[in-house]
Amino acid sequence: MKKILILTFLTFSFNSILNAQIIFGELPLENNNEQSILTSDLLNLIKWESLKQFCDTTEGHYAYVRKDSLLTKYEYVKQGGVIDLAVISFEGKVVEFENRISIGSREINSAYFDKTIWLEYVHQYLPNLPENLKLTAIESKNILKSYYQLLGVGTYDEYGWICEYSTVGKPTGRRIAVIDLLGRKELLLQLLDYPNIYVQLYVADALIYSDYRYKELIEEYKSDENFVEYLREELLDKSEWKKIYELRDSNQIVNTCISGTGSFKIYQSTTSEILSEKSIAEIPEKYNELKKIGYLR
Repeated sequence: MKKILILTFLTFSFNSILNAQIIFGELPLENNNEQSILTSDLLNLIKWESLKQFCDTTEGHYAYVRKDSLLTKYEYVKQGGVIDLAVISFEGKVVEFENRISIGSREINSAYFDKTIWLEYVHQYLPNLPENLKLTAIESKNILKSYYQLLGVGTYDEYGWICEYSTVGKPTGRRIAVIDLLGRKELLLQLLDYPNIYVQLYVADALIYSDYRYKELIEEYKSDENFVEYLREELLDKSEWKKIYELRDSNQIVNTCISGTGSFKIYQSTTSEILSEKSIAEIPEKYNELKKIGYLR
């Protein structure tokens, strides 16, 4: 097996589960220059077929193989969430691997993410993405995932803040993605003209919130001239505000979710309403509400 897998492996014998045994590997967090891991090698390492057979005959243990047009996902879960494992594969190579093992009060986590394979996947998912909008493996895992999720990889065309997909509301996929990009004005600006109205709206409100925060910091640190000068360079200029107002004035119809309705339902709104002066003034508070519930640092 490849050198990247020659690490410390933890072997757990589940005596209470008919002596079933699974081996979990502690893999590096990110991979952007090593040889990729073959999915078949990793599945053999974690004894996937034996695990699947065990789950087929043991109550409370489940193994799934889920496929879409490009990805295959292998999942194992024990009822109660004591042990969870997921392997995501693209064209026979591991994109991502995660596992969590709880032993009493102790929890052991392993995670692996292959930047190169992720980029191959998302660029096949978005075949018409211009070269100037493509990222490279120099970016962190969080930026790579969030950027392409904002563009639509694994997310939906809907605009909103907290949506009640289940009994507990949570932010939309694109909302969570754009939060990770708040500190990357240059990435957001290049997407303000992206040919998807939902991308444009999330980018616009993220830029507006960032502008508001920089203005707050300028007031807070106004005695530090060098820092204030840097902050002023991060503010939106007239041409950038002009683009946001042009988006508002296009008056396009969009699908939105509205929190507090008690159930998941899509409503129609317009860019004129979403980016009205009143709505723009409310954007900082909406982001602050996300901060209060842990989605924004």
